Amino acid sequence: MAISPQSIRKGTIIKFDGKKVDKPTVLSASESWNENHQNLFKKLLQQGGSFYINDILVSVTPEEKTFNSRGESDGGIQKVDPLARF
Repeated sequence: MAISPQSIRKGTIIKFDGKKVDKPTVLSASESWNENHQNLFKKLLQQGGSFYINDILVSVTPEEKTFNSRGESDGGIQKVDPLARF
């Protein structure tokens, strides 16, 4: 059982030995993976990382998500004057 096409989201960067690959290449390569490799790959699709499968370095970089609870883009840390008194 290979990885389903829905598992790989838009914006996720997948590299085999440092070369960027497309979705059909990953799907065809996943047919030869065992179940443990498939489970690890699915976890890395969510959190990112790298590991070896059959002597091939697989690197996964997920899309950056910086949204607040309302789905809006996060503004970052608010800058406060350290000398200001309340």
